[in-house]
Amino acid sequence: MFFYDTCSLLNNYAIIFKNISSSPFVVSNLTLKELEDIKTSKFKDEDVKFKAKKVCQLLNFYYGQYTIVNYEKEWDEIYLKPNPILLENNDSRIVICAYVYSENHPEMCFMTDDVSCNNIAKSMGLTTNSLIPKEDSSYTGYKIYTCISENEVADIYDRIYSGDTFDLLPNQYMIIKQNDRIIDSYVYRNDKLEQVLFNIFSSKMLGDIKPLDFYQKLAMDSLKYNTLTMLRGAAGTGKSYLGLGYLFQQLENYQIDKIIIFCNTVATAGSAKLGFYPGSRTEKLLDSQIGNFLTSKLGDKMQVERLINDGQLILLPMSDIRGFDTTGMKAGIYITEAQNLNIDLIKLALQRIGDDSICILDGDSDTQVDLGIYAGSNNGMRRVSQIFKGQEFYGEITLPICHRSKIASIAERL
Repeated sequence: MFFYDTCSLLNNYAIIFKNISSSPFVVSNLTLKELEDIKTSKFKDEDVKFKAKKVCQLLNFYYGQYTIVNYEKEWDEIYLKPNPILLENNDSRIVICAYVYSENHPEMCFMTDDVSCNNIAKSMGLTTNSLIPKEDSSYTGYKIYTCISENEVADIYDRIYSGDTFDLLPNQYMIIKQNDRIIDSYVYRNDKLEQVLFNIFSSKMLGDIKPLDFYQKLAMDSLKYNTLTMLRGAAGTGKSYLGLGYLFQQLENYQIDKIIIFCNTVATAGSAKLGFYPGSRTEKLLDSQIGNFLTSKLGDKMQVERLINDGQLILLPMSDIRGFDTTGMKAGIYITEAQNLNIDLIKLALQRIGDDSICILDGDSDTQVDLGIYAGSNNGMRRVSQIFKGQEFYGEITLPICHRSKIASIAERL
């Protein structure tokens, strides 16, 4: 259960209301009053006033699906005045509302993006969190250097040949552009810059996988050289196209013995739940989104079932991975839809991986998080990026170009 303050609602209303059916929340009546005041304030900028109007509209639309805690006057005497840390302002009173509510709901988490509110809440013993990542989440796995003239291009190459590494992290890429055209790319590997070469992944199952753009070229290089690679990007950018292509090539070339897919079968945000599926665990998974995903990539549900029956493919729900260990399996681990994992789940998943296995994560933590509990600073993908970037065995690439169709590409703007 989440208790949101005013700042958190304003900054994160899209994800909060997107998941209201599965993550109902609590607010103070003081927050509702603050939002109304912001809408008509002469001292707030238009962007903040727009957000306040939007939040008020959503609160009205979803009225009854969230809880309102009304601040009682006597709480000033009981909680506010005896506590020297608390000031007589709305921040303190909103935190007091959360504190009173938490007495009967100890699982509650106070959500705030405001440093002052966060400190007040912690001083009163509340569990706090924020939907805004604590660290910069802009790491893409590459840096882009744009040159205008031929002389600038020549200067870049002079620096490369003289040993300049451009302050790149291990396995981070540099893209050289002249105006709007990408002309070359390098990666910082083995303590030096290496030019990124063209790769093709080949398998009987999926055919030849070739990069459709320069960013996919970098992703294929990372998959080839790193034990752990994370592919980020919106729908249709080629994450699973590249990830599965590489794993099936490795499987058919006997570089790995099996593919193990860790999946967290979370219902798509805003969709109706169909209830329980009949059958065994594998049958249920094949009838869920992971089964649809594999069938669409491999072309035939019977192909998927054959791989499972031959022991070359294992589908493992996140609910069952505790105690699992890939040591000795020589496996390729694929963690798909990783945006729907919090820090604890993704930590548990990565701790299953032995030294003789490789791992690929894919997902879109920016636009496809389906539950509020996986969003913001609690998102597992974001945390993996923060902790693993710069490790000698880790690579990460953000894929920005949708190749599925013109419809899919334009739909990303919705």
